[in-house]
Amino acid sequence: MLFLVTTDIGFETVLMEELRELEPSIRFIRVFSGRILFEAQPLSGILAALRSRIANNVYVVLHHFTNINSLDDIYKAVKSIDFTNVILPNESFAIRPERIGEHGFTSIDIGRVAGQAVIDSYLEARGIRLRVDLDNPDIEIYTELNRDKLYVALGITRTSLHKRGYRVFNHPAALKTTIACALLRIAGWTPGRPVLDPMCGGGTILIEAALASKGIEIPCFKLRELESNPVIDRVVPGALNAIKKLCREVSRDVRKRFIGIEINPRFAEGAVINAKSAGVDDMILFVVGDATKLLPRIVEVAEKELDLKLELSIFNPPYGQRMKPKDLENLYKGVVQLLRDLGFKRVVFITSAIDIAEKVLMELDPGPTKRLYVVHGTLPSYVYSIELS
Repeated sequence: MLFLVTTDIGFETVLMEELRELEPSIRFIRVFSGRILFEAQPLSGILAALRSRIANNVYVVLHHFTNINSLDDIYKAVKSIDFTNVILPNESFAIRPERIGEHGFTSIDIGRVAGQAVIDSYLEARGIRLRVDLDNPDIEIYTELNRDKLYVALGITRTSLHKRGYRVFNHPAALKTTIACALLRIAGWTPGRPVLDPMCGGGTILIEAALASKGIEIPCFKLRELESNPVIDRVVPGALNAIKKLCREVSRDVRKRFIGIEINPRFAEGAVINAKSAGVDDMILFVVGDATKLLPRIVEVAEKELDLKLELSIFNPPYGQRMKPKDLENLYKGVVQLLRDLGFKRVVFITSAIDIAEKVLMELDPGPTKRLYVVHGTLPSYVYSIELS
């Protein structure tokens, strides 16, 4: 079976590593901007995709076409697909169109033409005109035109997997949960290993680390949504039961392993609320204050009272919307320098303030540094992975 899985641009190889770890038999077909096309056995493939902590959306590909250059080409291609095995006569559907590249028409045009093609195909095959429901359809058909390649797929996730549902407090510059998990993987982190976030905001990085450490699977957050999608068991019989089995056993670890520092009391309180909502507040210690002043004491307390050896720091620092460039530079420099002085082995952070980050790293020369170009929201950014020396 062919699957299409999306992620944030730049994290494709990170997602591939995770998918391969979840299901070694996966065969990757194509990797392109924010998307991975892979082939796998139906059950193992859908479980790997849904268990991913880095993937956003999951689709089962019905067919893919090449040399698609016009709306007429799209109509003919979609109409050639047999939808009678995936849509029941009494069910409604919606087209979710996407367009990548230069074309003489819009994604709205694609949706209109593809929708008509589905209706006409079903009408010819069954003599029944399917209902369209754009707001609450039974079946979602994803139609993506990528340059001249057309992918027609069934939506498995109704909403992106990054929407875990635990986020009660929304930080104004919140990090996507899937990006947080990508940072953890880039850092070489393993479940249970202590992590310090010196600018933790709403707590996303630490919450995701705690979820993974407790073995709480991502589809468990989406179970009700997945159960509402009739197409899942239709294309992969037994998939929903397999997903439910993942949600039955959860580790009850109550040891504090993760520490977050946040200078804004309201944000720190929000982080606590989010951690409680996610069921992992027993594993995270949130502290209010300035990381550049608190870090030495935090490291000391962690080692003496919590028996934690802090060697890894992962964070999403401010990138300039509310801070002057010089203040931002001083913050980056102060935190990285302090982490090195305190004996941390690795630092990973993401920022769109690339010029400032590069200037700081040139001045400090903290150690071997890897850079990964990504798109954070709409902002070109770098993920920096620094081996402190």
